[in-house]
Amino acid sequence: MGSPVILEKPYGAAMSGDWKSMIDYYHEEHYVYFFSPVSHSLDTVLHLAVHSNKKKPLKDLLEIVKVKESPLTEEDFLKIQNKFGNTVLHEATIYGNYEATSLRKKNNYGETPLFTAAGVGEAEIVEFLIRSKPKHCVDDKNRLLSIHIKRSEDGLSILSAAIIGQHFDTALLLLELDESLHSLKDRNGITALQLLAEMPAAFESGFPI
Repeated sequence: MGSPVILEKPYGAAMSGDWKSMIDYYHEEHYVYFFSPVSHSLDTVLHLAVHSNKKKPLKDLLEIVKVKESPLTEEDFLKIQNKFGNTVLHEATIYGNYEATSLRKKNNYGETPLFTAAGVGEAEIVEFLIRSKPKHCVDDKNRLLSIHIKRSEDGLSILSAAIIGQHFDTALLLLELDESLHSLKDRNGITALQLLAEMPAAFESGFPI
């Protein structure tokens, strides 16, 4: 298979931070390319808009969709994946774009955006998602929904992912939000706290427990 074709004009505009030019490009006849990848990572223009770390570029692009009366919904557009299986929503967690983040779709590794946020140490996004969209995050017992708890690829728990990345503030936040996470085991029967006990960097002494 050949390399994907990069749409140079919108890609160049995004890379230079000229979001207005990028958006203007799709307002006219170029709308036909709206869902085409614009980078070698198969990012769409929607992924690039999230990288701006601002609300307006993504909002303006979704407004174009409404004007064109597309048969697809806004949610359909936000589920488009790049070559890593990341949707716009996953990318939003990585780039800290709170305004663009939602929750349901999993990437190629079986991670929801909430899981991805925990794994890269974005404690503020984890808290933002849970506080702002509780019905999509926790059940009536205030525990994380099963879709967020484990990565389907290897059974790693969301708490373990935070600990492996040495994002201890995020791990503590997760435990405060759902204390039941401490007992979750991966496919090897290892809990997050067992992982933590073997990590010298987690302790002032520099030695594992």
